[in-house]
Amino acid sequence: MDQLRSKVNAAKIAYLNGTPFGDKERISYEDLKEVAQEFIRETYDFQKKKYGAVKVKISVAKLLRR
Repeated sequence: MDQLRSKVNAAKIAYLNGTPFGDKERISYEDLKEVAQEFIRETYDFQKKKYGAVKVKISVAKLLRR
């Protein structure tokens, strides 16, 4: 979970600065959105396993604002 959170933060910084990320020379918003959605999916899976249901809903926009 922490690795995915770090990946989202790194992708967001790369997007804002227009720097390379992963194998892309410049990350697009769609790429950034995919990274964020991957984190959200993993968070939901974690919550379902731990609590039996999703307790905290996260949107891409809210995640990227932080």
